[in-house]
Amino acid sequence: MTGGGTTDGAGSAGRAGRRQGAPRGRTEQANALASFVLEVTDGVTLRELAERYHVGKTMWGEYRSGQKLVPLDLLERLVADRTPDEATRVSRTRTARRLHAAAVDAAVVDAAVVVTVVDAAAGAPDPAPEPGAPGTVPSPPTDRAPRRRRHRLAVGATVTAAVAVVALLLLVALLPSGDENISAGGKPPSGGASRDGSPPVRAAPLTGTGVFAIGPDGDGVLQWDGPGAGDWTRIGDTAKRLWAGPAGLFATGVRGDGLFAYGGSPGRWHQVGEAGADFAISGTRVYRLAPDRGSVHVWDGRGTSWTWVGGPASRLYGGGPGLFATNPKDGRIFKYAGRPGEWEFVGTAGADFALTDRHLYGLTPDRAMVTRWLAPETPDADERWTWAAGPAGALFAGAAGLFSTDPTGTRLRHYAKNAWHDIGPAGAEVRVAGREVFVLTDDRTSVRRWDPRTGTWTRVGGPAGTLAVTVPRAGP
Repeated sequence: MTGGGTTDGAGSAGRAGRRQGAPRGRTEQANALASFVLEVTDGVTLRELAERYHVGKTMWGEYRSGQKLVPLDLLERLVADRTPDEATRVSRTRTARRLHAAAVDAAVVDAAVVVTVVDAAAGAPDPAPEPGAPGTVPSPPTDRAPRRRRHRLAVGATVTAAVAVVALLLLVALLPSGDENISAGGKPPSGGASRDGSPPVRAAPLTGTGVFAIGPDGDGVLQWDGPGAGDWTRIGDTAKRLWAGPAGLFATGVRGDGLFAYGGSPGRWHQVGEAGADFAISGTRVYRLAPDRGSVHVWDGRGTSWTWVGGPASRLYGGGPGLFATNPKDGRIFKYAGRPGEWEFVGTAGADFALTDRHLYGLTPDRAMVTRWLAPETPDADERWTWAAGPAGALFAGAAGLFSTDPTGTRLRHYAKNAWHDIGPAGAEVRVAGREVFVLTDDRTSVRRWDPRTGTWTRVGGPAGTLAVTVPRAGP
């Protein structure tokens, strides 16, 4: 990730031969923490720190001056990297945790400590790359107000934070391969979508629990009847995969490889499209990635009619914030702007992404931290991402919030109060519903439900091959 850094104030410490002045935090505890960070990073320039930890030079200067509090997980990583002797490392880590806790407690008392997201790498903009150029994230021009840009990579994404780590981030995007332009004019290929005068088939609004499963070996599509019932209603004979959302319940493998919509009563399924490499639901819209991953289409809502909306992609992500797609060439992520061919750049490649009902989260390529996309909250393209949490193995999200496995992939954690909280085994599958989380155990013999209000797990069914959950909307 690129980004110019200023050298005024704290940032001047990045210049060779020029020492940083005394800490100038708002509390004595913040200054003590800053002095410790200065000691640990003695002899290392801001530029070197920025390159090593993917945190902007300006932010590092503020960490070392006490103007911002360095996040604890970044501080512990810094101590580990800079202290080769094990005994000294253990002692330093204890000191780091003590100083950090004292600085945080003092910050709570002193409401004047800055806790808003700030620019982590302000400075002169880099030249904009050619469309499709991999790995480059330029800053927007500074002689006019930042604005979102469409059709090409012309906006920057500098990950920033205040009491958190600025992260190099994420994601994969919907850009064309080669010289093909995703937003090029002219009539796009249909990719198998057709307006063929099919009957006016529509997906039925989902009612009930919004929790669905496919039986072992694809035998039966089932809907959970709810707490206390302990039963599941069979609504289909066979399927391979399920997708559920405000648009309805959809499945492949019902009869052949096409996509089928559930009609609202047991046994009632209607084909609405052909096979796809991936599907995603965002609101009342259903999106399909062509089998060759060469184009993205949106279902028109009836029959088998689909409309082309974009070019090549590797994966689709749908949820409350919208539809996102990743670039098959370099992993950058883009958001669909609502009109065919128009996609907005979001960020660079990441190991994983997940959508709650409000936010997009990304896991850095090294899985060392999770960051949150801020674009819906700020128009400034230089402040698009902020640190959210520490290391994770995989991300899961929905209306109930953000969840992840631990780095080993064996434990499931809930994200609350800017930290991960262990809630139990991760299982073979994790699905996040409106208020609860459902896990299919490793041996797929049991479906378990976690209630955040009580923090307890309850077995609700099983065995099962796979799960799908959503927040059902009232039907007519």
